[in-house]
Amino acid sequence: MARTIKEIYNESVRERNKRLELSEFSNDSKLSVMNGLTWAFAAVIYSFEVLLDVFAIDISNAINSRINGTPDYYANALLQYQKGDIVKVREDGLAFGYEVIDGTKRIITQVSYSESTNNANLDNKLILKVATGEKGKLSAISPEDLLMVNAYISRIKFAGTRVEVTSLKGDVLIPRVTVYYDGAVLESEIYDSIDKALNEYIMDIEFNAGIYVSKALETIRKVAHVTDVHIDGKAVPEQGIFVACYDTDGHIGQSEKIGRVIYTSSGYIKESTCKEEEANLPNFRQSIKLVIDRG
Repeated sequence: MARTIKEIYNESVRERNKRLELSEFSNDSKLSVMNGLTWAFAAVIYSFEVLLDVFAIDISNAINSRINGTPDYYANALLQYQKGDIVKVREDGLAFGYEVIDGTKRIITQVSYSESTNNANLDNKLILKVATGEKGKLSAISPEDLLMVNAYISRIKFAGTRVEVTSLKGDVLIPRVTVYYDGAVLESEIYDSIDKALNEYIMDIEFNAGIYVSKALETIRKVAHVTDVHIDGKAVPEQGIFVACYDTDGHIGQSEKIGRVIYTSSGYIKESTCKEEEANLPNFRQSIKLVIDRG
């Protein structure tokens, strides 16, 4: 960071006074010739240091924006993907892009990444989770589109890099809990309020963020007229906050009870549709047992 002109001037005067051959020019007056020259050169040095600061920022921006094979590079590249367009890579391999930028063709709206290693292959594999749609209303990219996305990544990835792009249907959130309320309103109104609160909770969750039991319970507890939220250890079926995940073949697995926190397979959660693969999974209203709190 550039020093101020005064800092440079004071340092120059201190250095000048160390030299015996210049001691005869010592003068505290700012109007002296020697001090005037020192101040002028301090201004020149200050200007040079400012230029160096600007140059350093430009170099830093260039390094951060270049193709360097980091996970962020692949994540940003996926957000720039344009369905149906051919990506152009420069001959020197230092940049890529499309001839025409068309935001309507960008189908990927959410990306997260993680690295995995197995004993068969010690090289790390970069796993990129992607989804399409708006936050809170995300969905998986179709298998056909996913093939094209992986072909796109293969074209721009660095040699020897192991990269896989996945896009799964949302993990299903199942809040099996007992909710106590004050009895001042109808059951249907409480259910509607809880549905609204849980859907707002889903809207607020960042892509690939952790799903915490405490936050899900607190979301329900904050609903008007709710007095308590309880996980009954003796209830049948078992109570708790559960998540059911899809596999890469599009099939839903068994619901898994969350101990404290869990990270989703798809990167996002949703309510059960109670249809097709989710036919046996209860939605929010079906999962929750309402009980009037009689104190």
